[in-house]
Amino acid sequence: VSPEGIGLVTDVTAIQLGWSVLNVTAKFGFILHLQYIKSKYCKTLDATRELYGVNGGPVPAKDPEALHDGDDGGDPDNGGEQKMRTLISETMVSLNMSSHTERFMKLMLDNGIVSTDILER
Repeated sequence: VSPEGIGLVTDVTAIQLGWSVLNVTAKFGFILHLQYIKSKYCKTLDATRELYGVNGGPVPAKDPEALHDGDDGGDPDNGGEQKMRTLISETMVSLNMSSHTERFMKLMLDNGIVSTDILER
């Protein structure tokens, strides 16, 4: 369309304006594409880290009595809290809300839900 090609447009200002619009559009599209790829990679990386336990540590219970549900005569719940941590962690990762795992776990412990048995009641 320019004088170097078919020659339909001969106005230099229109050619420069068209070139500018195409250039800005191409660069903007490229930037959006890179941001999309980066966010997709970061989400995958965060989910992988949460799934394999690279981030985060244990949430301390308020008191030692909170580690058992009272049905076993005072003995600590054998792995109940660990099962809860695993269940909550996997659920939050699958919902893509892994940043809220520790807060949700603290809420569960504060409300006396320290094992999957209590959760099922």
